[in-house]
Amino acid sequence: MIEVRVMDDSFTIRDGKNIILTHDPKQPCIALGTGEVHAESRSGTFRLKKRKVPETPLTRITRAKHFTDGSCEIVLDDLFMLFIAPGAEGAADISFTLLKDGWNFFRMVLPAQRDEHIFGCGEQFSHLDLKGRRVPIWISEPGVGRNWSLFSILTMLKTRHIPRRHDTYFSMPVWVSTSGYYASLNSASYCELDFRRSTSAEIALWDIPKGITIGMKDTMKEASGALSLLHGRQKKLPDWVYDGMLLGVQGGRDTVQSALQKVQRAGMKVAALWCQDWQGIRMTSFGKQLFWAWKWDNELYPDLPEFIQELRKKGVRFLGYNNTFLIPRGKMYQEAKAAGYLVQDSKGQECRVYVPSDPASMVDFTNPRAVKWMKQIIRKNMIDIGMSGWMADFGEYIPHDARMHNGEPGLKYHNRYPVDWARINSEAVEEAGKSEEIVFFMRAGFTGSARWSPCFWNGDQLVDWSREDGLPSAVTASLSLSTCGAAIVHSDIGGYTTAGWKKRSAELLMRWAEYAAFTPVMRSHEGNRPQRNVQPYCSDTQVLEHLARMTRIFCALKPYHQALQDQYCETGVSPMRIPLMEYPGDEELLRYPYQFMYGSDLLVAPVLKPEKRTWEVRLPGDSWVHLWTGEQYSGPRTVTVEAPLGHIPVFCRGQSAWKQLFESLKDIK
Repeated sequence: MIEVRVMDDSFTIRDGKNIILTHDPKQPCIALGTGEVHAESRSGTFRLKKRKVPETPLTRITRAKHFTDGSCEIVLDDLFMLFIAPGAEGAADISFTLLKDGWNFFRMVLPAQRDEHIFGCGEQFSHLDLKGRRVPIWISEPGVGRNWSLFSILTMLKTRHIPRRHDTYFSMPVWVSTSGYYASLNSASYCELDFRRSTSAEIALWDIPKGITIGMKDTMKEASGALSLLHGRQKKLPDWVYDGMLLGVQGGRDTVQSALQKVQRAGMKVAALWCQDWQGIRMTSFGKQLFWAWKWDNELYPDLPEFIQELRKKGVRFLGYNNTFLIPRGKMYQEAKAAGYLVQDSKGQECRVYVPSDPASMVDFTNPRAVKWMKQIIRKNMIDIGMSGWMADFGEYIPHDARMHNGEPGLKYHNRYPVDWARINSEAVEEAGKSEEIVFFMRAGFTGSARWSPCFWNGDQLVDWSREDGLPSAVTASLSLSTCGAAIVHSDIGGYTTAGWKKRSAELLMRWAEYAAFTPVMRSHEGNRPQRNVQPYCSDTQVLEHLARMTRIFCALKPYHQALQDQYCETGVSPMRIPLMEYPGDEELLRYPYQFMYGSDLLVAPVLKPEKRTWEVRLPGDSWVHLWTGEQYSGPRTVTVEAPLGHIPVFCRGQSAWKQLFESLKDIK
């Protein structure tokens, strides 16, 4: 129960015995100022420069009033009002009202514990524990090269962009602590969350927020569930998603049919063909890219609706691709331009962006007529021809100087654009009556995206083992995003970006597939330069047999996958979990940030380095059974186990109700 105590010029907000916000004249919790953000953008990357005048701390309580429903109104310095009301899950919903104009910068100081660990802020690729770090909240095309390797330096020189460690496709002003503390800021403007101080956390926002929700739970696991309820939980995936891999393949009807036959002969379980080039291709300096005009290409895929039905009879679905862009060469671009559906700049001219080198324009989702038009395209050209889903790509590119149809500047709308993109896809599916059958997946997101998108993926990893950009970063990204309540998340098996001397090896593809088998979705991607990458449908017998076995393991886990999804829908706790959520007392687990719990019963430790055939695993305080050998262990302890290709280190809890299912996995050949 939320309790607000006001005394002289001080107030304290408590959740039972826990203080969740405090203020006094010597340590005010809120300051106001006047600030500006200037941004430079190129190909979806942004460089934001902040300028602000000295802040004015709000020290005096000039009015306070309690209400019978437990809410309270507090006015600070006759400038700013807080209205504190009991929220869901026992949290405090605090709404803000600026009483005098002239302020557009906001700083808030919240309590923190010296020994806690912080997780969240959306999808983070470089660091899982954010204690001691300052995190910008701004979605972007992060690029690659978040370290100082030779590859990163050359990439920076070529792109003229220096990636920051916290650049991400999916950012949220949301965090959760191992103490059970959680907070969610209600603003889409650029802000920075600062966790560098030991006993406080700070919000610096270049705007005045609508409010903030703050809560306290007994555990981080419960706090994560409360966040998912606050922002909206993802819908259940259709059952067919767990019937095999979503096989990424393109090149036209004959090519994809040949690839499907090849992998099925090897015993691979395929739930769907994901053919992103269904609407045509174009060659760019970045490699093979799509045509971005959302109607099927009859040359590549003659009689596509008929082909989709043929696949369905064989138990294989067909998935496509769409995004927020239109290229000038397409007829849909001309239609959207004539109707005024495209994003404009501050001078009223059409905004052009480069992705990564070709020009494109974006549909303005603040225009109701443009939204209706886009939904009709999805319905007619994708759903009605029989597609069972698609990748709903991009959403990060709204320029800071855009002027949206509703009059809102791009700087304030930028982070909300992918939420509207998710809503448009969701409503198109819902209006077609296909919510139980169709799944789409996105990479871009912000607070509220999970309410609309049933599935996310980690974006464009390098086809390598690098910590900041390769396979390890996919694990970090999935765990950080899951902690924020967006729980159904996966990655491109094998990575996406091939550049310079980077190309996907057979070993990387196989290790990535091992990891993917113990996540909610198993999907491959050819990459931006398919001919340079080892593919699931290659002629390497070892690769084919390995991936086939991993798909069979994924399918055998279907009852467990579904049970974890049901649990998420009921409690908000994600399938993929930071081990500290299940075993909060074992600080040693923080030294193993790439192992995770899949539900409460499986501990998964992906092999993240090449040519490694043993792997060190931290077992928390419980009884454990090695999945492949049946050997029993008691934790807490650190063990080194054999990890040959095809045998990712996985342990099941000794007392698991799923023990019989898990034991059956070792017999899968």
